Amino acid sequence: MSGTRAWIGRIALAATVTFVTLAITAVCGEILVRARERRRPYLDGTMPLLFYQHGQLGHALMRDFDYGGRIHIDREGFRGREVSVAKHAGVVRIMIIGSSTTFDPGVSADSASWPARLEHWLTKRAPGTPVEVINAGVPGYSVMTDVIRLETDLYRYQPDLIVLYEGHNDLFGSLRTGRQRDGFEGNTPGEVPVVTPWTHWLTQHSLLYGKLVEHMNVFRFRASGHRALARAGAAVPSDSEVVDRAARDFERGLRLFVTVAHSCGARVVIPELVQASGFVPNPERDSVVWHSWSYTVPFARSETVLSTYARFSQVAKAVAGELGATWIPTESFQLVGAQWYEPGDPIHFNDRGADRMAQGIADALVAAHVVDTRARPVVVSRNPGE
Repeated sequence: MSGTRAWIGRIALAATVTFVTLAITAVCGEILVRARERRRPYLDGTMPLLFYQHGQLGHALMRDFDYGGRIHIDREGFRGREVSVAKHAGVVRIMIIGSSTTFDPGVSADSASWPARLEHWLTKRAPGTPVEVINAGVPGYSVMTDVIRLETDLYRYQPDLIVLYEGHNDLFGSLRTGRQRDGFEGNTPGEVPVVTPWTHWLTQHSLLYGKLVEHMNVFRFRASGHRALARAGAAVPSDSEVVDRAARDFERGLRLFVTVAHSCGARVVIPELVQASGFVPNPERDSVVWHSWSYTVPFARSETVLSTYARFSQVAKAVAGELGATWIPTESFQLVGAQWYEPGDPIHFNDRGADRMAQGIADALVAAHVVDTRARPVVVSRNPGE
């Protein structure tokens, strides 16, 4: 009996030591990863504590929250300074809706994001028209997510003008789905993941846990993308069929968004998507940017990705012309090359890129009389070229 008690005691001691060691390791790891997050030059990639699970949208930004000392979410869920639901009299409220390329995770501060810089440049370009620019970008969203959010939440802010800068996630998601939709997906597609109380707590409070989970998801994403691309040579559908399907889905989403925005009394501006390869890609000239597409969109060849961007531009321009939105071509912005984007990233701006994007949009809005340069009511061009 005494031998059994001693054996149980040794097991209990070993378990206690193991638990304490793991707890100390976890606490030290949490401290280190939080300290590193504040010192990172770019807050790109995984930012798990910034989000919570949302019943309608899948995920949303934590409200009244500071991340890494450089990203601040106000009480209404927007990046930057506090926004009120009620508009200030005489001020034109401009809402920028989009995903991470609107949210701008890679810039040095809230004030360096391109929506914030747009307000700065509009104030200079059109001093007679007071403007308020709201950054309503949320990383990971698509145009259909924006439709839902506009109908259920954003309409309350009564924007006078909506700038919809969306399409990157629609493009990436469509290419991925086009390669995977004919494979086995199980009998519960789109199922909400099961969340246990302890994983929910860790997701909300542990940056270390969130980083580990998201890095594993990124690894699985890239691995599955490379497998899908390896099978694509002999697979159906072809690249052209995948691109056609992506363009149709994007067009459907844009039509819904513009229609809903008009029903809310807002004018709509759609800028053309920009990316580091530009409008006439040259893989020999910039091999670093060309290579970055292979891990940014592992489900398709770089040529297919860029041809899809061209199709999306055609679709967006056509929808804008047909439904009375204002189309802004962006080739003249000259946002081509790695110097305007985060390192190794072909779509997310650094500070220089965000400022140039903002200047280009501001000039285009003024040139199209969307924002007037004189102190009189705002005039919005209902058709491109007016």
